[in-house]
Amino acid sequence: MKAWLEHLKARLHLLRWLLSLGVMFLSVWLLIRELDWAQVLGALRAANYTWVIVGVLAIVGTFFARVWRWQALLWRAGLRFWPALTALLVGQVGNLVLPMRGGDLVRAMWLRPERGAERDVERGAGASEALGSVALEKVWDLLALLLCGLLLLVLVPLPEWFSSSTWSTAGILVVGGVALWAGLRWQEVLFRWAALILARFPAGWDKALLPRLQRLAQGLDSLHSTQASSRAFVWTMVTWGLGAASNWAVMQAFGVDSPIAAIFLLATLMVGNAVVPTPARLGVYEGICVVSLGLFDVPYDLALAIGLVLHLVVMGPPLITAGVLALGTQIARRTHGSA
Repeated sequence: MKAWLEHLKARLHLLRWLLSLGVMFLSVWLLIRELDWAQVLGALRAANYTWVIVGVLAIVGTFFARVWRWQALLWRAGLRFWPALTALLVGQVGNLVLPMRGGDLVRAMWLRPERGAERDVERGAGASEALGSVALEKVWDLLALLLCGLLLLVLVPLPEWFSSSTWSTAGILVVGGVALWAGLRWQEVLFRWAALILARFPAGWDKALLPRLQRLAQGLDSLHSTQASSRAFVWTMVTWGLGAASNWAVMQAFGVDSPIAAIFLLATLMVGNAVVPTPARLGVYEGICVVSLGLFDVPYDLALAIGLVLHLVVMGPPLITAGVLALGTQIARRTHGSA
């Protein structure tokens, strides 16, 4: 039975990858077929790349804002900055290549070695607790997405699908918020039920799983603290503000000055890349840029040039920084282990 389940899991994993690759190749083919690449290359040559550097700096700023938000969410664990930054960027790179946002699991697991020293066992954030905080981050990002959507609906007329998506996000937040409140409110009761259910499974399941579930719930502890929640909200807004600023700066490089379009592009990229994941977001990312900016009367050829550069601006800094930090961490651990 176990071997059959492992075989099924491998087949489903392969199927997800094939579907993602299919979507990627279809998106690239549509872009190649429909657009005038001479115009795209001309736009790339004429761009003011000083603004692109500003966009890169804004993306780097999101690294710091996201780490400070993560520290606020894990305020009891005393999460240290540099291990958190390394884990965050390694996870972000993992999400580019792993299906089903597998990079989030990599990010949580990356913190485990930091608990190796005895002085950190009680204080440090374990993988389960970190994974709970990563899940809570998604709630904060969903709230930011809703606020962006409401702001855009007030400022400019947008397609019906965007309005429907915004109200769907509001509904998800309300339902999820109520479920989260109820889970935290009756946490002890739920864990007692979980213990009774796990006790019916083969011996050892309750001892193995229940502590992990409890540590997972500890990743939500920031909701009990007004100060921690306030800090998480502020850093979420800063993160999204810097993301919009990066979009705007890259658009400025191509002579497109529209802060509203930059915010709209940020929202649609967040939703589109989550709904239609492809390896490294190739094809889909550029397609979303073309369609989104087209609503603001940006020619498709120019929008594709913006999308190509913005994709590099968003992907390049995390890849480079994650590689440097991960290499430095591994060297430090080996040096410490051999000492």
